[in-house]
Amino acid sequence: MKAGAGIVVVAAHLAGFAVLAARSAGSELTVDVATPLASEKLTLEGGVPDALADRVTVTVDGTAGLVRKRWHVGYRGGFAREVGATQLVGPFQQPGGQPACSGRVVVGQELLDDGVASPGTIAGATLTLLDTQLAGLTLFALGTYQRVEHLSLRWARLETQWFDRALVGPSGAPHGYVRATATVVFDRVAVPIVMALIPEAPTPLTRELHFRTAAFANLDFDNRVVQWASDKVGADKLATRLANQQIDAGLVTTLAPPPPLRLAHGLELRFAYCADPIEIADHAWGALPFGVEIGTVPHQAAILPPHVPSRPRAVPSPHTTLAIDLDLDALNALLFELWRTGILDDKLAEVGLDRSFNADPIVTEYLSIRLSPLRLALPPVVSAGPRGMRLAADARVAIGDDALEASHVTTGRVYGALDFHFTPGMGLAVDLGALELACERTPTTLVPCYGDLVSAIADRGAEFHGALTAALGKLLTELFVDRHISAGQLPAEIAIHRVTPSVAANGGSLHLELDASLVRTPRAISY
Repeated sequence: MKAGAGIVVVAAHLAGFAVLAARSAGSELTVDVATPLASEKLTLEGGVPDALADRVTVTVDGTAGLVRKRWHVGYRGGFAREVGATQLVGPFQQPGGQPACSGRVVVGQELLDDGVASPGTIAGATLTLLDTQLAGLTLFALGTYQRVEHLSLRWARLETQWFDRALVGPSGAPHGYVRATATVVFDRVAVPIVMALIPEAPTPLTRELHFRTAAFANLDFDNRVVQWASDKVGADKLATRLANQQIDAGLVTTLAPPPPLRLAHGLELRFAYCADPIEIADHAWGALPFGVEIGTVPHQAAILPPHVPSRPRAVPSPHTTLAIDLDLDALNALLFELWRTGILDDKLAEVGLDRSFNADPIVTEYLSIRLSPLRLALPPVVSAGPRGMRLAADARVAIGDDALEASHVTTGRVYGALDFHFTPGMGLAVDLGALELACERTPTTLVPCYGDLVSAIADRGAEFHGALTAALGKLLTELFVDRHISAGQLPAEIAIHRVTPSVAANGGSLHLELDASLVRTPRAISY
């Protein structure tokens, strides 16, 4: 009833708007905004009529990202008019080269090794592969291979594992390492092996993660001849081989950035290694930073996703198996790519906000105006919000008669902001933070318009932004849920069954807790 009453009021005001829009003199509020859509610094200026210059109040929301500027003037009787305009303000993320670090893959100790070498862990899959690869191996002085016992993989730091300093070597392990231990049983002797896999950050040339391997096989024979023979065979080389070929393969693949996601029109969303080092928490988790590859908009090089300084991320749970952290930069890069490729506009068209409005019985009965599909003029931007995160968007819509003929159409600039946070089960808790409309008298002259219409359809603003948040939620689901990712040379795949999103307390990052495990694959592995 509230929406219906509002639309009736709109009908009463439409005729008056045509007269009001035709006036260019007197005290009518007009704002001339001949400034670019995007700029490294805020350059959004607006010229108002001289008669109103000392009465207009100007406010600015934000300093970077989608910055909103409003010109407000009050009249007698408490009546007020307002015009707003939006500019995408830098600093911006830059395309090409090695992307900035804006996310990370977190591998928990439970996925690395749950203490019993379960098949669904890297340790369990590695144990299976080791047993297959070493079958039939015979080494002089050691005998024929029998089995591997007590394989253990642990995230470690030298601050607590000080006895590994000699093993790690003079270069140390400033960001932590993976400590692997196992006993390889031959028919003559059991060989205890200790390995340290020290991560080396990707470089602009390699753009891949590497582990430097240090290994030691503890063989101490009383018989000097047998000891000499063992040294010649090189039991330490056996340990190094195990680390290089089997354990390294599983770690590199599990810590890799998410695989490319195929989008519409044959396009792909791609992630890549970045320059920041791996992070390791002792006996808890390891995390590798990554970035989102972004492109450019032809003839509009200034339009890029904004860059926001990173904030502290959520601390992984002790029960984390696999998780993804996406900073604001990563989220805005994702939205930029979806906008740049036209996919977001397609999603908005699928939702059909214009169709639902135009077909509303009250609209068809009382109004002659109709709306066109909305088109995003700028990429949507996510920022920290009062409840978690805020999604803001700036769009264009044609407002006209039933036929929406070009000669009888007014271009409306729609701005909206949505405050949201995730609830269990990928649900969204949403509050409409803003919904505003200004009309273009000319491409650079804005006037207030359809204020009653905006009030009447405010509830539909949630539909507009709901389409954007639904697209983002669907993207996150497509990225991770029911995905099977190869685990390198291991006879297993990383299966992701469910994703649970949450927003960090400071609103600076999105944490995706993934229910993941390693599942066996039937393929044969050989070297």
